[in-house]
Amino acid sequence: MLSVLSITFPIFAIVGLGYVLTRKGVFAPRDMAVLGNFVMMLAMPALLFHATATRSFGELIDPGFLVLLALAGLTTQGIAWTALKLWGTGPARRAIGVLGAATPNSAFLAYPIMQILFPEIAPRVLAMCLLVENFVLSPIGLVMIEATNPSEQRHPLRVIGTLALSVLRRPFIIGLILGAGVSVSGLHMPVALDRTLDLLSQAASPLALFVIGGSLVGLPLRGNFRLAGALAAFKLFLHPLIALTWVLMLVLIGLPAPSGDWEVALILSTAMPIFGIFPLLARNSPHSGAASLAVMVSTVGAFFSLPVLIALLA
Repeated sequence: MLSVLSITFPIFAIVGLGYVLTRKGVFAPRDMAVLGNFVMMLAMPALLFHATATRSFGELIDPGFLVLLALAGLTTQGIAWTALKLWGTGPARRAIGVLGAATPNSAFLAYPIMQILFPEIAPRVLAMCLLVENFVLSPIGLVMIEATNPSEQRHPLRVIGTLALSVLRRPFIIGLILGAGVSVSGLHMPVALDRTLDLLSQAASPLALFVIGGSLVGLPLRGNFRLAGALAAFKLFLHPLIALTWVLMLVLIGLPAPSGDWEVALILSTAMPIFGIFPLLARNSPHSGAASLAVMVSTVGAFFSLPVLIALLA
């Protein structure tokens, strides 16, 4: 148990520090947006570019891990949609549920934990998580939200095209693509550039954790508590359970499945709380308050669920 605490305590201590200092007024909530922009616009793209550019392209992607990550997310989204439908929730709530149920906080929380547990594969895990989340899971939820907004009805193909373009413009996706290009080309970065990118990369984890804590201050706590609780439960418990089920199914039928560190990384990646920008993406829905509540509940809940899961798996 002490070894687990040595992993999780630094993570949640920095999250707690961000919350306390912002709550006490040392930092303003708007400062978290600035620090978050630094992480998302500079530190994280630098990390992903550096991680991909310094590896051969064949080492970057693990097809089995990538496919299982997508299958676990899609299955969780399907179960969440079905459960909410059976509970009698409307289309807008179901759309929010699909968006939040299987999209974890990979960049800000999963990566720092992976860095401690599996430093050799942490950048690759992050890259594959971001690819699946941005090109598969999030677009499904966003298209569903768009479909429930009568004031902005657009042709589905236009919606998908707009979403694809917005994803390709995200700095960390650009960093991934450029890094993959350098990897394929066989070019070697100058030492000065390599060190600069390495320094920026090192700033990503602590700042991201600090921003998670600070961003919890000021979240609107008005909304549908039942929906928020259901989304947090889907994310923290259902998603990793589905990932584990897929791994066991592959093993039972004799197909290759992630093992060792990769298996643990897969399940832990799916066990992270809901991603922090969930309320922003849900702002066009009448249930954006529930989205904010779900982020708060799942982040606090992860403080208890993640140490238990790490103790069981690691």
